[in-house]
Parts: sequence; structure tokens; C-alpha cells
Amino acid sequence: MLSAQYGSAGLKENSPCGAVDEKKRKRMISNRESARRSRMRKQQHLDDLIKRKSELENQRLEIKRRIDMYQKLWEATAGENNALEALKAELTKELESAKSCVSDFKAIDRLETNFAGNRMLKPLMDVSGAREIVLQPWQLGRSSQPIAATMFQF
Repeated sequence: MLSAQYGSAGLKENSPCGAVDEKKRKRMISNRESARRSRMRKQQHLDDLIKRKSELENQRLEIKRRIDMYQKLWEATAGENNALEALKAELTKELESAKSCVSDFKAIDRLETNFAGNRMLKPLMDVSGAREIVLQPWQLGRSSQPIAATMFQF
């Protein structure tokens, strides 16, 4: 019965269902247009995401390059810092040694001042070069004249 009302072109114009079918057709066209707009929005969103991914990848590469640069700079600075720490330790030892020498010189000056009135030490302090003997105790055993080894004959 329904097949008798339909022709090859669809519904008949005078059929009571023709107005309903026209609404269906308009709705179908509207749905197709809406789907097309939705696909376009989806494609635009996808294009935006691809562009954003590319931008983020470029930012990541730039940040990685900067991190590598700062890492190398840090390593160079750490090496320089270690060298400076070693130099500081060496200079600190030299300073302590110099302070010790100054302290020794002051002690010798105090000895000279304290014993200046002593008759036994006064000639020693008045002798030229006595100060060098006191200041260089490692040379006390050395003499500028040779020591005679064959003093006694057997």
C-alpha cells in the first residue's frame, strides 16, 4: 500500500505525507550542513593542536639547548671553583707560615730586648751576623771553614 503512493522521485505532491517528507528533507539538509560545519570546526581544532604541538616542541628544544648551555657553564664554573679552593688552601697555609715567622721574629726581638743587659749574651748579640744565626737555626752546624778530620794521629 505504501509502495503504491511512492513514485521513482519520492513522495507524491498531493499525498498527506508530502509535507512531513519535506520537513524531513529540510531537516536532513540542515543536519548535513551542521555536520559539515562540525567537521570544519574539528579540522580547525586539529590544525590548531598540530600548530600548538609544533610550537611546544620548538620551546622544548630551546629550553633543552639552554639547559645544556647552563650545564656546561656550571661545569666550567665548578672546575674553576675547585681550582680557586685549592689555591685558597695553599695561600692559607702560606699565610699561617708567614704569621708563624712573624711571631718567631717578634720572639727573637723580645729575647734581644730582655737579654740586652746580660753580659754573657750581649757580646753574642753585638757580633755581626749573630741575628742571622738565630734566625736560621738550620745552619748552626755548618761552618764556612773545613773541619779537620785527622786531628789525632794514631
